[in-house]
Amino acid sequence: MKRPIKNSGGYILVVTYIFLVILTVIVGTLAFMATHETRDIGAQIEDGQMIYLAEAGAERAMREIRNDYTTSTQTGTATIRGATATAGGAGVSNVTRISYVDDSNATISSSAATATANLTVFDANYTNTRIVSVSLGARASRDTGGTGATLELSYATDGVFPSANTKLTVALPNSTTLVNYSQDITADRSWTWSTIMSSNFTLRAIRTAGNRDLRLDAIYLIVTYEIDTGTEAWSTGSYQTYPISLGKGTIQSVSIIAEQGKVHINTAPQALLRFLMEEYGTVSATANTVATNIVSYRTSNNFDSVEELQQVTGMTSTIYNAIKGDVTVYSYINTYAQGPAGSRAPVNINTASRQVLEAIFDPITFNNASDITNLANDIIVQRATAPFTCFYSSDSSVTTDFFDFERSLSYLSNAEDDRVLGNADASLLVPRQGGSSEDALTTEFSYDTNAFYVQSLADIGGRRFRIKTILGELGNKTFTNFAGDTTSTGYRQENYE
Repeated sequence: MKRPIKNSGGYILVVTYIFLVILTVIVGTLAFMATHETRDIGAQIEDGQMIYLAEAGAERAMREIRNDYTTSTQTGTATIRGATATAGGAGVSNVTRISYVDDSNATISSSAATATANLTVFDANYTNTRIVSVSLGARASRDTGGTGATLELSYATDGVFPSANTKLTVALPNSTTLVNYSQDITADRSWTWSTIMSSNFTLRAIRTAGNRDLRLDAIYLIVTYEIDTGTEAWSTGSYQTYPISLGKGTIQSVSIIAEQGKVHINTAPQALLRFLMEEYGTVSATANTVATNIVSYRTSNNFDSVEELQQVTGMTSTIYNAIKGDVTVYSYINTYAQGPAGSRAPVNINTASRQVLEAIFDPITFNNASDITNLANDIIVQRATAPFTCFYSSDSSVTTDFFDFERSLSYLSNAEDDRVLGNADASLLVPRQGGSSEDALTTEFSYDTNAFYVQSLADIGGRRFRIKTILGELGNKTFTNFAGDTTSTGYRQENYE
């Protein structure tokens, strides 16, 4: 019997169908993968473009900061006074007076030809600035009559006075009227603050010739230096209009904030930290405890970043978020601070926030609490049109020194004047002859900055990328964070938004 022939056509059809389904799935998967791979590559390219855009914004900020520093768009000129006055030989009386302009005069007798008045330990308020020019200055007269007297003024960087260092020689007129004399010495050397702050740096005044006494009101340096204020283009943003379109995207915004206008958490006294928190609404007891914990923390472990504050016992997210914009670890620390001695980070009076200004004044004794607010308000109003350029100037035409501004405020008493000025001054000089020095340790004022917090935001099609970094005045990106720090570190954060 013949076997029936099986119908294999249906089987082949099923196999073919399954093969086509599998092939379709494979092709679809490959197409899906290819599509998404293309999208991923496109996204990676777009991510790279956003990074480059944000970098371009940071580089634009760096150029603006560097150009401002090197071209001296704003400068200040201060009378750099010496705190330690000594008489060289007999014939000099009241020599301590030569630290103060318009005080009772020192006298160099005509009968002591070799007598000198020497001045050392100079004003430490400006030691982070870039020096533009330096002059020797004196304010002097002589007794009337006779054959006159000649003033010679010289300086020494090593305490030795060769004749070549005599920079100003002037025959004084036949008058008791005090006159200001000066001589530019910028070309003498590459002037640095370390030279001026050296214990070997000395100014000397000597009376030569004639038979009249020399009346010496003061001798000093006159230094012009670069300053930073909130009215400059880098601060206001007027140096560039944003957004800037580049290729497919934009540099959406770039901001530059001066770190010197903030409170340095590695040097600030407990009281300053406490009152800063209180200015932002933290209750006094809590602020006092947290400030104590900050000081205790840094005693064994200096802060390397502002974010590290969150590790301090008692620091809440509310307190941290309130003060983080007003604290830093990158501002300049003045190791030359004298009154009192120590390493402190001064605060730039021209860029500090209202809260920082009031926190600086809060530890100082005032007759009325409202005077603190009034003083901060008056500073902010003044600097908006005429930024402060120095702590003290002997030039009456200079109206932007903090000394004369503060003493012009009628609601402050003489005692309050002395306390405010004493705390604003990093030198050993009391605010004025016979005045008192600081009665509370906060921190001094400065007039420049060395570090800038830069944020650059890039945008492509609604996707955003932000760079946050710290830049120095010459584009440097590493900083020491505490006195004695030998390891410079940088700061940079990146994130998509």
